[in-house]
Amino acid sequence: MSTYTKKLRLTKPDWEVDEIGPTLEALAANFQVLDDISPDYADSPPVSGNWPSKHILYANHLEIGGYVGWVNIRTGIAAPKWQKLKSYANGDRVVPAKDNGHYYTCIQTGYSGLIEPIFPVSDSGVVQDTRGGNTWNPNHVYQVDDIVFSTVDNGRFYVCIQSGESGDTEPGWVLVDGATTYDNNAVWHSYKIAKWQESGAAALYRPFGKIE
Repeated sequence: MSTYTKKLRLTKPDWEVDEIGPTLEALAANFQVLDDISPDYADSPPVSGNWPSKHILYANHLEIGGYVGWVNIRTGIAAPKWQKLKSYANGDRVVPAKDNGHYYTCIQTGYSGLIEPIFPVSDSGVVQDTRGGNTWNPNHVYQVDDIVFSTVDNGRFYVCIQSGESGDTEPGWVLVDGATTYDNNAVWHSYKIAKWQESGAAALYRPFGKIE
């Protein structure tokens, strides 16, 4: 009759009385248990997937000043950090540069702005990725990286790429990503606005075991 190991409860077949079929099944289950608890190795923490708390990743490469690995301290979804002026598609996920416990899903394909948005922490909260933007004004001196919107919403934002004074009348805004609009002395690049929705808890991997 089979017995079990103390720690992992692995099956120890009794070769004299156990049948071959059940014995092989028990050994296969043992192998799966060992595989499940085997260490995971990586070059960096994951940026996708759903990860449980206490999951540990060991570093592939060890060096003085580095760490032995990373441990996840919060069950949740892993995602890359938000990046400025990057094209995002529906379904893409990000987390803020400074952890706030949440991850966000792109619900409107477009480009991120130049300044990270203030991501909402309320369930399913939505934010438009145009922080720092203002409605265009005539005869106004704009600086490089200023962001404006047309006076009639067209779902886009415009980034100043050449400082200068805007014209007396609003320019005809182009509707192609990266295309140029000339506005008296100021020049603008066009981008479609991306939107984000709060989508749940984010995983949070922290380094451990600093190597002195």
